[in-house]
Amino acid sequence: MPIAGKNNSLKVIKVNGDILTFDAGKYGEIEVVNNDLILKYTEGQFTDVFLLPDSDGTIKGFLGQAIVNAGEFAKLKVVANTKFGSFFDMGIEKDLFCPFAEQKTTLEINSYYLVYVYIDEITNRLSASTRIDKFISDEKPDLTEQQSVNIIILNKSQLGYNAIVENKYYGLLYDNEVFKELKPGQKHTAIIKKIREDNKIDLRLYKNDHNDISEFETMILNYLKAHEGKMTLNDESDPQDIYDVFGISKKNFKKALGALYRKGVIDLKDKIIKLLDNA
Repeated sequence: MPIAGKNNSLKVIKVNGDILTFDAGKYGEIEVVNNDLILKYTEGQFTDVFLLPDSDGTIKGFLGQAIVNAGEFAKLKVVANTKFGSFFDMGIEKDLFCPFAEQKTTLEINSYYLVYVYIDEITNRLSASTRIDKFISDEKPDLTEQQSVNIIILNKSQLGYNAIVENKYYGLLYDNEVFKELKPGQKHTAIIKKIREDNKIDLRLYKNDHNDISEFETMILNYLKAHEGKMTLNDESDPQDIYDVFGISKKNFKKALGALYRKGVIDLKDKIIKLLDNA
């Protein structure tokens, strides 16, 4: 069923030159101008259309997929400032409006900001807000530990990386369990490690099982490269010491070491693991 404020796959029911008519379900038939001089459409074809609710109460269609849907967070670029507010590029022909009241700080053209996209209940207009906190729930998450979730990186903190979980909750990736650089606005899949009493969520980027061995190999290599190619942790180390550094079990740590050894990129002869020159 087509949904306003979101990307939809709609059927072309009529082609009249550059005017395409789509079946938009409960919104009726919607005409969209095809401004592409090369790409042509035929009746019966399904294609991506973003349905945009407008302040006049109508639903307008735009070909292609928007970067973000209503109800989601995304990092977007400011393309214009006006006396009414600012506009973000959302990947379609129509830019996304952000009223001054929803701007936490002054927005600068060509700069990127993390925003929440919503349909304004008063104006019925698709809008953006940089006031992130007001759209985060403080209720107990309807999620479970070890569940796979979608996250978007919010910022770096003293403990690690703050993230938004499933476009609704705050989560945290701890520094000692992240072995690659993360940047605000990046989207990842994460695993729920723990749901805390304050309803915030502790996360990890992997399940810590055998399916993640290649990820663990990368973590170990990155650690070695950041520590002059040497590591005192080895297959005889205390499991807690391994977990404190890498956040994985000793069993999986040993599997990753073995895989790296077989690939000829580390030396296991001494108690100190060494990165070989060909790595």
